[in-house]
Amino acid sequence: MSSEAPSGGGLLDPCSGPHAGWVVGESTPVSSVVLFDRDSKVTPASGLYVTVETGEGCVLGIVEWVSSGNTLLPEDVTDSDEVKSVTRYRELLGRSYTRGRVRWLTLTAPLLAGGKIRSPREPPRPGSEVRAATPSLLDSVFRGGRGWVRLGRLRGTDVAFHVSVNQLFRHLAVLAVTGGGKSNTVCVLAQRIVGDLGGTMVIFDVHGEYASARGLAPGRVNVQTAKINPVTLTLDEILRLARFPEHAIVQERILRKAWEKAMSEYLQGSLPATKFLSRIEELARSPQVKRDAGYPRDEQVLGVLSKLEDVRSIYGDVLDPNYFTRLEDIIKPGKLTVIDLSEVDENGADAVVSHYLRLLLMERKRWRRSGGSAGYPSPVIAVIEEAHVLVPREEDTLTKRWAARVAREGRKFGVGLALVSQRPKGLDPDVLSQTNNKIILRIVEPSDIRYVQAASEQLSEDLASVLPALSPGEAVVIGSIARLPAIVQVDKCPAETGGTDIDAVGEWARLASQGGGEEDLSGLLSLE
Repeated sequence: MSSEAPSGGGLLDPCSGPHAGWVVGESTPVSSVVLFDRDSKVTPASGLYVTVETGEGCVLGIVEWVSSGNTLLPEDVTDSDEVKSVTRYRELLGRSYTRGRVRWLTLTAPLLAGGKIRSPREPPRPGSEVRAATPSLLDSVFRGGRGWVRLGRLRGTDVAFHVSVNQLFRHLAVLAVTGGGKSNTVCVLAQRIVGDLGGTMVIFDVHGEYASARGLAPGRVNVQTAKINPVTLTLDEILRLARFPEHAIVQERILRKAWEKAMSEYLQGSLPATKFLSRIEELARSPQVKRDAGYPRDEQVLGVLSKLEDVRSIYGDVLDPNYFTRLEDIIKPGKLTVIDLSEVDENGADAVVSHYLRLLLMERKRWRRSGGSAGYPSPVIAVIEEAHVLVPREEDTLTKRWAARVAREGRKFGVGLALVSQRPKGLDPDVLSQTNNKIILRIVEPSDIRYVQAASEQLSEDLASVLPALSPGEAVVIGSIARLPAIVQVDKCPAETGGTDIDAVGEWARLASQGGGEEDLSGLLSLE
């Protein structure tokens, strides 16, 4: 919860909204069933905020589930004539009803006075009148403040919905089916965090969706190719890239001695970066390294050279000795850096993303521990697109290892992690569960919904049931970035990203207009 408290100015009675219905059945301080009044002008829907008076005062809740029925048409009805009779007479249709389940969130008085969430201890009594929350109450709750940015508006209202940027450092997952609005959501956050607040973000752009975006944050977008200068690789990274098995102790010792000697020569200025990898190979053959490594057999040395050759072959597209060595020249403070991974394969993308996650975390630690005299100077939010590929559930990747470290330690040092995926159940559960915040757009696969719910304390079964029915751009937002759980219509990002579907028909029409299409088809159409 942000220290920037919502203001309750002008709210004489937060429970004074329009009549919606009544509490019925058994009720608890956590939830109640509400029977909506069919004569009310309030439209029952998931995401509707309602209030009720209790002995403790006014309580605010959210409708998480609604259903409709008719006492004359139970689900076990089998006679179609009976159905026709009921539907023929309007007065019989008047026996229809709509019910909903409300989760009670907080007493309104402490929320409006000091921004404090205080769960009610007393259940609303059956028969208590339920009212729709007024726009002025919702505006007081969800309006922005210092360190908050607008994400969109509450579903079915014009009330602006803001999120806390500081709380993004408790990490975020943006989840949806393809076409659900993930890229647009990331675009909105980037535009407002970087463009409005001068924040620092990096998007690891697997499909090149953001690299060509215009208008996202004018003058603040820094597009980088997927490159790593080999001299910035640690020995552990080289070992991982070369896929040294754990039992290859002698080969690891040979590489360690060669790498240490080459790094020493580079730091002394006697070895250029362009010769760094070839120098490691040369040193691995040298008598000095063989002696320091305990006189290994020739086949063990050849094994090291073979693995280094594999590194060159597999990662040749990303290892560039002419690339930057300073992190600030790659991920520029105060800007949105887009690292375009669209031209490299999964191995290359894994190497690049893990490398920069490591550097960001290590350099932010240096900055904090040195009091600002060394390291990376800016807090940064790192966005991993296609996170199910780079942080997978079943496989061990370099990125997964460092994403887990960032998820555990990043908040203390100013490194936020955002995972973006259309396959939630493909994400590593440990990393996903450490994302305190979720922006969940439309998800239809039941196993995906269950997986997300298991990783989200605030996603109730009722609220999860809404996910398949969300329209494109609508999202359930939960976590510390939001003052309260909400269903939000995310704003349209002003920049065009590549996340939208292509217009195949339009492209075919343009090709046909250039000529040649009819002649090519005429022969096929005449075949019998």
